[in-house]
Amino acid sequence: MKLDKKVEEKLLLYIKKVFVNDNWTLVHTLSAVEIIKQIAKSEGADEKILATTMYLHDIGYGGILSDGYSFSQRIAAKKEHMPVGAKMAKEFLSQIGGFTEEEISKITHLIEVHDNVDALITKDELLVLEADSLAAIDPKVPFSFSEEDVVKYVGFFLTHRAPKFISKKGKELLEKFSNENLVFARMVEKLKK
Repeated sequence: MKLDKKVEEKLLLYIKKVFVNDNWTLVHTLSAVEIIKQIAKSEGADEKILATTMYLHDIGYGGILSDGYSFSQRIAAKKEHMPVGAKMAKEFLSQIGGFTEEEISKITHLIEVHDNVDALITKDELLVLEADSLAAIDPKVPFSFSEEDVVKYVGFFLTHRAPKFISKKGKELLEKFSNENLVFARMVEKLKK
């Protein structure tokens, strides 16, 4: 099922407010939405559920982080941002309409677990992981961390995230972004040494 354009406009306005002090997460989120739409189409998955999840997956960071945070600060906030984000998403989606209780439940579940990388098992959970991961290395989304933190992130990405990719489109985008994101490629080479 496609995401309704009017609902999508409300989602976009909402995340712009939530991330007013966190430009990287806003740009990352918009990339994740674009990526999940491609993956959903190629996998025959429910765009409405998955795109809404990607719009809202990191809203729990709103108010916790602002521009200039380190990789360590981001990692420290990971556990907290998922349940906070799921609660915020449930409230927001209930207010704007256009979603059944079952859809809201699916979306909030995906938000609540999306960064528990090693526990993700369902197809939708893994597709969300792919879009979230890819949006972090999208060449259009410049890294906001120091070089030392980028090296840490790339190591984590390669060992914990990339091996969980299941979709053909996700794997294609991983190869494409790995080649086009020169900072990512340089850090991969640095890790090999």
